[in-house]
Amino acid sequence: MDPNSRSFDVDSRHYARSRPKYPAEFYDYLCSLLPSRQRLWDCACGNGQVAIDLANQFEEIQATDFSENQLKQAFRHPKITYQLSAAESTNFPNRHFDLICVGQALHWFNIPAFFEEANRILRSQGVLAIFGYGFFMISPAIDQLIDHVLHAAISPYWSDKNRLIMSGFQGVQFPFQQVDIPEFSMNQHWQLKDLLAFVSTWSAVKRYREEKQQDILEILQDQLSPLWEQTESKVVKMNLYAYIRQKE
Repeated sequence: MDPNSRSFDVDSRHYARSRPKYPAEFYDYLCSLLPSRQRLWDCACGNGQVAIDLANQFEEIQATDFSENQLKQAFRHPKITYQLSAAESTNFPNRHFDLICVGQALHWFNIPAFFEEANRILRSQGVLAIFGYGFFMISPAIDQLIDHVLHAAISPYWSDKNRLIMSGFQGVQFPFQQVDIPEFSMNQHWQLKDLLAFVSTWSAVKRYREEKQQDILEILQDQLSPLWEQTESKVVKMNLYAYIRQKE
């Protein structure tokens, strides 16, 4: 297992509290593509963030993850069934799901093996949705400071799998028919403590801390404090990326 992927097991409760939410408009658009909304697979579900947001849109949701700790902290709902499972090999029947969602996780998979499994269990006209978010933007002054203090320090600690996202999944051959979608943004209204909590979930930040025995977030907080009062809420903008494919 990639050492960065182990970070999701360290403090799943903190991870669940700190991750940004996907916009409802994006989910609505995904659902509008489907001829049926019977079953959803939330693959690599983590704390069930996607599953719980879509619980009222489907009759049944299966949510899987390789982290037992993440599943223990997952949101509960009568329509959602959680199970410990790898993405590349499941016990689901053939042609079972209308929608397969992978939120901010494809880079951790054996991608060709996962695509084979998705092809097996996705129904005709079903949709495979791979999505997530990139780095955030706040203001020119804050963005420049974060680049200098944070990104420069942790850059060597990103794994090759993280860099696959940064490259826009360069070289990955997605299956099925491409679906073009509108642009969606993820605007979070955060205080400084919220931003720091989010950044603390990054695997590269955790690896930096372990190797350097130094908390880069304390340094970042000290540098940001003159630009961001503790109780002040700022708009944190993130670009949502999405690779949407529909099976014939």
